[in-house]
Amino acid sequence: MPPKRAALPTKERGLFQRLIQEYETKKYKLGLKTADTILKKFPDHGETVAMKGLLLGSIHRREEGIELAKKGVRLDLTSFICWHALGILHRQDKNYEEAIKCYTQALRIEGGGNINLLRESAFLQLQLRNYPPMVENRLTLLRMQPHLRMNWVGLAVAHHLAGSLDAAVRVLEGYENVMRDIPDRSYEYSEVLLYHASILEEQTKFQESLNIIEAGEKHIVDIRGKQEAQARCLAGLEKKDEAEALWRQLIQSNPENKRYFAGLLNLLGISQSSSDSKAVEVFKGLQADHPKSTAAKRLALIHATGDDFRAHATAYLKSALVKGVPSLFSDLKSLYQDATKQAAVEEIVEMLRLEWAPTSAPSADGTDPPTSYLWSLYYLAQHYSLTGDSQKALHYIDSAISHSSTLPELHMVRARILKRAGDLLGASSAMTDARLLDGQDRFLNSKAAKYLLRVNDTEEAERVVGLFTKPDAPSPTYDLNEMQALWYLVEEAESHLRECNYAMALKRLSQLDQTFQEFWDDQLDFHSYCMRKMTLRSYVQLVRFEDQLRTHPVYMRAATAAVHIYTLLHDNPSTPALIESAKADEDAALAGLSESEKKKVLKKQRQAEAKRLAKAEAEAAEKKKKLEEAAANGESVEDAGPKPDLDPKGLEIFKDAKDKPLKLAEKWVRFLQTHSSSKAATWTATFEVAVRDNNWLLATRAVSQLHKIEGTTAKVVEMLVRLKSKLPELSAAPKPIGSVIECALANIVAADKPIATLYAESLQSDTSSTPESVLYNAKTALLLDRRDEAIALLLNLPSTILDLKRPRAKNQALETALLARTLLAELSQESLPEYDQKASAVFPLANAFKSKDVLEAEKRHREEQRHKWAKADAVQEGEVTDSNGTVSHEPLM
Repeated sequence: MPPKRAALPTKERGLFQRLIQEYETKKYKLGLKTADTILKKFPDHGETVAMKGLLLGSIHRREEGIELAKKGVRLDLTSFICWHALGILHRQDKNYEEAIKCYTQALRIEGGGNINLLRESAFLQLQLRNYPPMVENRLTLLRMQPHLRMNWVGLAVAHHLAGSLDAAVRVLEGYENVMRDIPDRSYEYSEVLLYHASILEEQTKFQESLNIIEAGEKHIVDIRGKQEAQARCLAGLEKKDEAEALWRQLIQSNPENKRYFAGLLNLLGISQSSSDSKAVEVFKGLQADHPKSTAAKRLALIHATGDDFRAHATAYLKSALVKGVPSLFSDLKSLYQDATKQAAVEEIVEMLRLEWAPTSAPSADGTDPPTSYLWSLYYLAQHYSLTGDSQKALHYIDSAISHSSTLPELHMVRARILKRAGDLLGASSAMTDARLLDGQDRFLNSKAAKYLLRVNDTEEAERVVGLFTKPDAPSPTYDLNEMQALWYLVEEAESHLRECNYAMALKRLSQLDQTFQEFWDDQLDFHSYCMRKMTLRSYVQLVRFEDQLRTHPVYMRAATAAVHIYTLLHDNPSTPALIESAKADEDAALAGLSESEKKKVLKKQRQAEAKRLAKAEAEAAEKKKKLEEAAANGESVEDAGPKPDLDPKGLEIFKDAKDKPLKLAEKWVRFLQTHSSSKAATWTATFEVAVRDNNWLLATRAVSQLHKIEGTTAKVVEMLVRLKSKLPELSAAPKPIGSVIECALANIVAADKPIATLYAESLQSDTSSTPESVLYNAKTALLLDRRDEAIALLLNLPSTILDLKRPRAKNQALETALLARTLLAELSQESLPEYDQKASAVFPLANAFKSKDVLEAEKRHREEQRHKWAKADAVQEGEVTDSNGTVSHEPLM
């Protein structure tokens, strides 16, 4: 039975009212004194105890505050103030589920009429996407305060996000009917009208949407937004003439907006990716109307074919190369999905290169500047790199560098070519060359650090990025984490993973996951802001964007890496946290010392580390004390300084991971299933976790989903064999589970088909000669205890790469070849030289297939080249070259 509430006498009741005022006016120090005054006489007064907890939480003593607030609730379970105070503290801790529970209980006790509680509950329910209770709260708010615009639009947005579009429309109609004396150019009312029209458009009620826009035309201030909505609705009503006029008007207003061109093409029944003569004619007219529109010229290349494509592409390429547009290749590489267009582009640029070559006469009209030849080499180097001809790409980029050695873009492309060819060490050196050409360029600095991480040189990478981070930060990595630099966190995590430093890899991955959580938490402030400012269309887009937040490619990479580590720890619980080379470095530092001297040195190192941590903790405690004092006095403190890193090597995170690896892996997998269910990597990771957790139902679902995405590939067959070989007798399973698994697997493969037959069919399939299929067939052979057959398949894998012609195909095959080498190293060390020899024939530049002696010789050569390059910088910059420069490399004709 809950304790009976103790009523305060008149004096203390007055003090309690003052206590609430002091909290609301942020006089926390005075509030604490007032609370202590009451508690001296009434130590069990729950509301005062809870308010004291709220005050402590407000001065950054959060743990004490929550404990006191919980105590206050226990002392007075029937006080809405106690529940409200505890809810506020949970909200500050971003524990939204508990905060909503507290707010709900407070509302139940108070009678449901507290405006602030209702509004806060609605915001938190939206944060957690609990739409039904959010709609109820919004409806209650509207009934209590129908004169506030925010309550009307809040209810409409709640219905919209909950999927009740008809209800949202009814609310907005009611709002518009009660509005009076609206200024002609009211931004808020304009947004409501356009939002109303957008919901009707979402329902395909195009005529009603047009009616809303036309009726409120004088109030709408976003003219461009109005025209776009009208054009879409007219197209939906098949009023082609009016819609076409609007789309053309929009193109006239902004001829670089590709959405307007897409709208016009859709109206005319032209697919955005199809080759259509009608589209070519349309774009000819558009180019005549808008001769300066780059978008019109670029989009025409998608639809043109044959001679039309060649004519358009020649004009487009020549114009960009003469201007020296570095991003030209990035702009055009999407066309390479069509092999015919890829070949045509290659032929055109080669023709232009020969036309501008230094051996030919300069153009008669002088329109082709010397740089034209340079940019043609630059383009062709990227082109051949993407198509897998690394040697040719290197020849062209080296020619370009000999032409203009001080252009950073050229060295960047050289680095990218070497990276795709597998020469990560050379790529890192080339990117460092680019960085040294312009030390003030942050982008070059970041790229150099990224390439250093690719060769696992984390210390040098941290030093390089440290040139652009805050000098007072504890470390460059700390500052990059604060700046939410996703690229750095994931690259360093993968670098540590390659080095088998699992503790640091997990630390970086957890920091990256926390960054995504911060992205999610940051939307909370916009729930109230957007309602006040009436930016409703953008707000709905924000909410939908946040729902897809974890589909980001970086999160996918991080999740895949995390699941790999957790499954490894489950399979091998004795896996060490640190890389073995760390011990080697330590031994080298202690070389030549006796055992007693080594112990002394190690003891000093431990003492120094302990002093460093103690000093950091003391400084943090001092800063926290100052922060609390400032907060207690109502002063704002902008920066409390960096918090000390109490787990600099990630050992605590690693310890937790070893205790419950599969449980932690499930968290990542659950996010992937919710937000990236269409990705094959999601179900691969899900299967790896489920099959180790003996969760046969989830493992079956993963195989089934992957089969829907990829079909019956060698990868799916390997997973099927693993599942069937581990699956217990289904007759012993609970009836629904066994029948569901049998039914799901029957949709993929016949129930009576032996797993050996599955493997044999996979070997004979049409795709069995692809590198990935060979790798997974080898894994399947291992599952069937056919070790020699697996080794033979792996040794044959490099030969399957030779005939790959598609863009990026050879580059992607390199990753498969590296995975195959890792697997072969586990099976047969004596087979590695043969594999490396075969792989080197396909990837002659790849570091992974070279001996240590060769790599060391290449390193010395790079150092010599950089030394020569540094000397070449001493040459005076005033020298004049031929009309198109001179090159030391003979161009490939």
